[in-house]
Amino acid sequence: MSRAALECYPEAHLAPYGRVPSPPRSARLATLITDDCINCGACEPECPNDAIYRGDDIYVIEPALCTECVGFNGREACQAVCPVACCLPDPNRVESEALLLQRALRLHPNDKELRERAAAGTFPSRFKK
Repeated sequence: MSRAALECYPEAHLAPYGRVPSPPRSARLATLITDDCINCGACEPECPNDAIYRGDDIYVIEPALCTECVGFNGREACQAVCPVACCLPDPNRVESEALLLQRALRLHPNDKELRERAAAGTFPSRFKK
């Protein structure tokens, strides 16, 4: 577990297998990749926004492109496939579902299905659990 993750979630060392518990529902946060990244690359192709790229030492999420998979999946795809659970909420970037959906619509202007789901309020989102 990275030092940054422990600073954000001091109780994380109590979680099984070093996994950090989800933040409270009232505190929805953007996603970042911690220093625990093993550079396996599993996350990169899963991102619907191409927000993940290989950095110098670890993979990186570009916050301006990350929608936390709102509009595409019921949870962050990078978190779902990461074998070391290093895709974690970033406490420095609190973003609402509405903001993330607006970003998804802006990033995918030709995605008719996304627009229809957004208009109907039936888009997938981790906020809807």
